[in-house]
Amino acid sequence: MAEDYKLPTRRAMLTAMKHDGPLTALIAAGSMYPGTVPVSRTFPFLRLGAITASPFRASGLDSSAFRANVQGFTKPLANARGAATASAEDQADRIGSAIKDAIDGATLTLEGGQKARIVWIQTIAVRDGDEADAWMVTVTFGVEVAG
Repeated sequence: MAEDYKLPTRRAMLTAMKHDGPLTALIAAGSMYPGTVPVSRTFPFLRLGAITASPFRASGLDSSAFRANVQGFTKPLANARGAATASAEDQADRIGSAIKDAIDGATLTLEGGQKARIVWIQTIAVRDGDEADAWMVTVTFGVEVAG
């Protein structure tokens, strides 16, 4: 039976993103969440979205493969006087690119010593239906864990 390394994979992905300089320049590490976002959150923030697990069997390994989503949320940027300096849509695209760059091509070591290889699949930015002036970007990755 295939091992399910979903939880340690989520933790490793979140840790890697929290330690990526270009990404933390856009979203503070304290505003990166594992899935549940506090009600009192501030923009911008990100969360780990859905992860779909399936068996991964290669070269005799019995492990896991995932389709993992990371979601970033932002509003327009403004200067100290409140004047807009970047639209939410533009900022969502920047965040999506930074998420991709932070973990695409990475091989992360999980808590049990297994290796998770991450490959970027796609990115889409859309208006966030919950906030009138906010946008959301979803970055999807393929992940294979060798157990």
